[in-house]
Amino acid sequence: MEKQIAVLIDGDNISAKYAEYIKQEAMEYGNVRIFRLYGSVNSQTVKAWYKVMPLQGIMPVLQISYAYGKSIADQALTIDAMDLLYTGGVDVFCIVSSDSDFTKLVYRLREAGKTVVGMGEKKTKEALAKACDEFKILDLIYKEAEEEETEVQADLPEEAEEVQLLDDDQDDILPEEAEETAEEISIPSEEEVIRYILDYLDEDENVNLAEIGAVLKQKYLGFDARNYGYKSMTSMIKNHFDCFDLIIENARDGIHKIMYISKK
Repeated sequence: MEKQIAVLIDGDNISAKYAEYIKQEAMEYGNVRIFRLYGSVNSQTVKAWYKVMPLQGIMPVLQISYAYGKSIADQALTIDAMDLLYTGGVDVFCIVSSDSDFTKLVYRLREAGKTVVGMGEKKTKEALAKACDEFKILDLIYKEAEEEETEVQADLPEEAEEVQLLDDDQDDILPEEAEETAEEISIPSEEEVIRYILDYLDEDENVNLAEIGAVLKQKYLGFDARNYGYKSMTSMIKNHFDCFDLIIENARDGIHKIMYISKK
């Protein structure tokens, strides 16, 4: 049975330019049944979401802030998450925020046996990222996608360049409550990742590539092959053919493939 996903976005903290990628990442875990954005009606960051929400099927849950500089959207998101925990039949929660105030909520959801996927920017404090089962770094995912689009645009006729920008102005609206002193998530170098894989592999042993991916996500917060310019973990391994052998076998269903790697 397909897992049911709830995506809860802190709209005061997350830029609207990530909307498409948030949905794509969430869909990897199952059926996105609940897709909500929380924020203050007075927030400029949230206003940038107004055009995006109908296109992505996001339901707005907007709040009125009665005190300047205070957002009650965080409270609304937390309350709804707890309601869904007990009544919503949700298997996976995607908490989309760079605000470490959600760390306790993440712990509580995981204690109840739920999978929690965090999404936020590289500036997110490690406390929140480590609390999640997985953490997706949105600005790196966005950067990789933009670079691919730029390569495609470069191959198009000059006439197509005028169609490129729809609402780039909204990209310049940054979250209002960004924490200037936040500790950034440390991204290891590609060389360090490859060394770690080599150390993990035993001599003359084939290891499932999916296991390697899971181990790397546990070792390095927000690990994603796309952070290094690769479309997949397979592409990353293939680029280091001098270090690894890639073995491909048929799965029992005769349709899918299982990939293993070993040391050269």
